Amino acid sequence: MKLEGARWRTLVSTVRLGRDEYRVVRPAKPLKHAPMYDTYDAYCGVQVIVDKAAALELALAWEFAMRSPRTLVYLPLRETEWECRGLGDGDEPLLDLVLMHHSLGFPPSRWKEVRARLGRGRPHTVHSRGFPPLDELLTPDHQPLRRAYREVVRHHFAADTLFLTGSWKAFALSGDEWRRFVEDGPRYMHENPGDHCCAEIAMHVVYCDEHRVSSKV
Repeated sequence: MKLEGARWRTLVSTVRLGRDEYRVVRPAKPLKHAPMYDTYDAYCGVQVIVDKAAALELALAWEFAMRSPRTLVYLPLRETEWECRGLGDGDEPLLDLVLMHHSLGFPPSRWKEVRARLGRGRPHTVHSRGFPPLDELLTPDHQPLRRAYREVVRHHFAADTLFLTGSWKAFALSGDEWRRFVEDGPRYMHENPGDHCCAEIAMHVVYCDEHRVSSKV
């Protein structure tokens, strides 16, 4: 399954709060299998458990967020049809996900108001252009161990939502991992049944042990 060239059907909403106006893009239909929750584990952190279709949609949303500095990319993952779990106690509350550029300056404290005003939205189809090659991003200033290094995706929580905030480059640096997970993950699972297949992309993204390929009953 190729990421580049894939289509993502979305809904676009414009929300005005006072003098501020926000553009919000979300999936045309909620992801069927993408329960996300905080495991409260120091190593794992937030975990999202996906099937093949949800993995592709998350990657498409990530790429779109990378290219859309003036847009809030909203994934209402609490509406998932499945609540499969991995690490954790099994009763952690589900979370939604918002991806955004730090340059947008959107305060997560306003999200609850914005979310309540989304309305039906306008249909729009996004066509994937893929992520830039990793070697083009590893410039001399790419020194992630330096304290002053800023090209990282940061976490914030508000209104039952995880906000992942970063720059174009911060999102782009995860592109190679998304490609591997989406394009190579299904074949790896077919060849290695029972193996754990995951990716660390600002959160722990893992294929569901029970619904690896499809969440159909």
